[in-house]
Amino acid sequence: MSAADKEVAPEMTRWHWLWQQTWLPAALRKVAYKKLDAMGQAPDAPFEIDFFGLRYRGNLNNGIEFAMYYYGAFEKPLLFFLRDSLKALAVARTDQRRTTFLDIGANIGQHSLFMSRFADQIHAFEPYPPVAGRLKQHIDLNAIENLILHEVGLSDDNGKLPFYAPGGSNKGVGSFDSDSQQRGNTPTGELAIVRGDDYFERHDIGEVDLIKIDVEGFERKALLGMAQTLQRTRPVIVCEISYGQPLSFTSREDLLNCLPANYRLLQFNTRKANGRTARRRGAKAKRSGAYELIPVTTWRDRDQDDLVAAPEELLELLPLGNS
Repeated sequence: MSAADKEVAPEMTRWHWLWQQTWLPAALRKVAYKKLDAMGQAPDAPFEIDFFGLRYRGNLNNGIEFAMYYYGAFEKPLLFFLRDSLKALAVARTDQRRTTFLDIGANIGQHSLFMSRFADQIHAFEPYPPVAGRLKQHIDLNAIENLILHEVGLSDDNGKLPFYAPGGSNKGVGSFDSDSQQRGNTPTGELAIVRGDDYFERHDIGEVDLIKIDVEGFERKALLGMAQTLQRTRPVIVCEISYGQPLSFTSREDLLNCLPANYRLLQFNTRKANGRTARRRGAKAKRSGAYELIPVTTWRDRDQDDLVAAPEELLELLPLGNS
């Protein structure tokens, strides 16, 4: 054992002891678990919770499921914006067709499961088997009939691409972007990709109201592959942008050029004036789900943000905040 390992071992033992004391307040045990996770020693800790009326079986050693257990959801402000937006779009519509939500980069399926209570039909796209399998389990556990899982990645072509799997606690940050290896992802073979417009036509995915995209730096190809669908249906899009990545967008104008005409960009107000993350505000939003949207006026060199792309004709319908 190295000198560094000898220094870490007593601290690890202390945090393990704290985690095992079930009589301690939940907040303190949460801190202990996060410390162990940071040291790569998060113990197996299965749980079952009520997730907005659905049964959810998870494990604290998954980063998303950790948030679901302690905060009620992962990215709760985004979930509430998706719910509120779909409700607003449905109320304003004069026809009787079904509301459709696309979850591109569904991960373990938290967003799809949540939206299954509000959308008439959901199509979830997730090519990585370990996380797609978790979503499949919860579809079956809750007998959800309006949620269809497609185990493919969306791109601007059809075929297969090398996939880079994550090694950390969030198993959903795998990517087709080879640069993700710099974050610790490792090659795991090739997975299927499809051109969105072609695939949608084959699977009768017609009108689309709302899209969430979280594909870890692969967002440009995902958007370009469904250009015809976007042009025809003009949905509201929430896209996580991975700034500075080679397969993402280089600027605000670059993103707008990949969208139909007359789209406007908004972002969640999660940063301070200097561009740093507003951590105190974010900590409160984790629990409350509060959100506020503001116009996109700058572009970052690195990090990630959820941007909202909305057609001009729908801007007045969208909720810009809930606090």
